[in-house]
Amino acid sequence: MDLGQYKEDILQEQYEEYLKKGKSHLDQENHEKAAKAFSQSLDRLEELETIRETTYPDRKEQLESSISKLKSGEALSEEDIGENRDGGAEDAEQPESDFREQVESFISQTEVTWDDIGGLDEVKGELKRTITLGGIDDKPDAVAATDRVLLFGPPGTGKTLLASAVAGSLDATFFDVKLGGLLSKYFGETSKQITALFDLAEEMSPSIVFLDEIDALTQSRESDLDETSRRVLNTLLSELDGIDKNDDSFVMVLGSTNTPWDLDQAIRRRFPRRVLIPLPDVGAAEEIVAINTVEGGITFEGSPSAFQLSDTGRRVDTPVEAIASECIHRDFTGSDVEAVCRTAVNAMINRSNTGLASVADRGFDAVREYDLSVDAVRPQDVQVAFERTSASLSEESVRRFDEWDREFGSGA
Repeated sequence: MDLGQYKEDILQEQYEEYLKKGKSHLDQENHEKAAKAFSQSLDRLEELETIRETTYPDRKEQLESSISKLKSGEALSEEDIGENRDGGAEDAEQPESDFREQVESFISQTEVTWDDIGGLDEVKGELKRTITLGGIDDKPDAVAATDRVLLFGPPGTGKTLLASAVAGSLDATFFDVKLGGLLSKYFGETSKQITALFDLAEEMSPSIVFLDEIDALTQSRESDLDETSRRVLNTLLSELDGIDKNDDSFVMVLGSTNTPWDLDQAIRRRFPRRVLIPLPDVGAAEEIVAINTVEGGITFEGSPSAFQLSDTGRRVDTPVEAIASECIHRDFTGSDVEAVCRTAVNAMINRSNTGLASVADRGFDAVREYDLSVDAVRPQDVQVAFERTSASLSEESVRRFDEWDREFGSGA
């Protein structure tokens, strides 16, 4: 993070907030509080002059004159606190071109397809139907269609991968936006960033806007939000309301959260489709294991039952089925299943290449030319993987998602 820019953004926000408070106190004829707020605004303006190495003489004169008149009991004219005569700090904000450049940085290239996602067939089918209905031009008004879907569920269940697959399947522009990072990186400019984001998404239609960590900006309004946070929330609500208004473009918004119970009620209403991304079932776990082993050039050695470490009560005919069955028995997320596969493959690589660490001592050319030995994955490799991998979620956590889904989810 650019700390200098961060400080400037804070000062800009505070300058505007104190100016707004001063005008509000003025409307209520509370001259003492108005003078104090204008003084605080003037202090921030002078700090902005120093940071930006510029001056706002007319704006400073307006504020100084207003403060003096308020303290002496004189009446203020419209010119005292009105439109800026020299632009002032408000017009010294980031130019629109800079916002566009920053929003363009959210565009992510994706080659993910539906086949890259193990399981989740019902969720994938729902997303495909949503895409089709949202994109059809000629349909009766009574046919329900939405361009806004909330994906919620435990971490590591594939929400980001699903969003990537939606964009990849359409060859659409993919805006991958982590809202928590957006708020901290562009403090004081977040509302403008959100507006620029949706403007560019329409321009580059068809577009998929993936709002990851959406709860970071939309925590319940019953909490003590400051004025900035409320403005950001209202901007997001307004942009979501406006998505369907342009018939010539296709912008689909996918929100994602690991804590749906923290969402503001207004945001929840803006996402008519709310889909739980659950823990994988056996079939899904088998697909994930296969994608990360045999479909990636890995073989197994040993009887299927030797790869199943617990008595799961399931018959297994292949090592892939055995590993998947064990993962389900342990309540693993999709990411947990992937981790087991990666760790098992790494255990095999280390076993088959005992001198691997010493290769790096011989320089980069030696690393590039090293002939990696790839053996079959054995039961002991898988055992090591399960010893090093634990479930990401507790039973209570899983139960909480199911309860929220029953109350607010729309099913798949």
